[in-house]
Amino acid sequence: MKRLITLMSLAVVGLSFGQEEEPTFKVTGSVDAYFHTSLNGPNDVPAGLVGDYFSSAPSAIMGNDDRGFSGANANVTFSYEGEKVGFVADMAYGPRANAQFYDFDVVNEAYVYWNASENVTLMMGRWNSWMGYENFAAANNFHYSYSHQYTFGPRNMNGIAAQFSLGNDFNLGVGVMNPVETTQGNTSGDYSIAAGISKGDFGASFLSSQDETFIDVKAKFDITDSFSLALNGNFASWDDDAMLTGTRAALAGSDGYMSLSAYSQFQSSEAFAWGVRSEYSNIRAPG
Repeated sequence: MKRLITLMSLAVVGLSFGQEEEPTFKVTGSVDAYFHTSLNGPNDVPAGLVGDYFSSAPSAIMGNDDRGFSGANANVTFSYEGEKVGFVADMAYGPRANAQFYDFDVVNEAYVYWNASENVTLMMGRWNSWMGYENFAAANNFHYSYSHQYTFGPRNMNGIAAQFSLGNDFNLGVGVMNPVETTQGNTSGDYSIAAGISKGDFGASFLSSQDETFIDVKAKFDITDSFSLALNGNFASWDDDAMLTGTRAALAGSDGYMSLSAYSQFQSSEAFAWGVRSEYSNIRAPG
């Protein structure tokens, strides 16, 4: 493992000089703002717990989500793509970033990758979870608001992973990482393992980290040329004495959760599309 990590650390420097194709460096970004209100809940209390339940929708839990208007995030992404190696560095600032990056300042993702062959890619660093359909940046998240699965699920990974193209549109990924949400200073001596397989718009993955286990399944269907439906099921369980981190710390005393989401999208014209995210979840703060 030490030899492999050393090779990957040198990959960007050692392999980029001999490439035949011109490498590509890009800078992209986005800024978003939103208005939030509740049709059947309190709009005159701060976001948080009211009794045993959260007063806010899942989008609210991710940072400043009191009712009214708010800015959410400013994202800037730097990426380098060569014939064999590359990197991604995504920076974010704002109330939602502050809520997610309790451990790593403004860095959302920062990883290097090496295309070892046409069918194998190795990557190392910090990256977001591949579970579900939702992304941190609003510009990459059509339905914008976050589900319970995203809010309370594992989001930040730090480790090494391999992705394999198996042919016939099958893809396999495996990874060894720090425990969930431990993106720097791993002093426990424990590591998490993860794997996932996909074929086209269908996929399944799992993550096992110390006393926590997560299973995720998803599928997308193009009903018509203008209407699509994506389904996602996420299941989490942990031991009674598990040391929950991140937003899951609010669920200490429970034994896990289930989240079932449906994402519909209707393209009414070339310039306009409608979307609805529906979710059933049994998440509640232990009382």
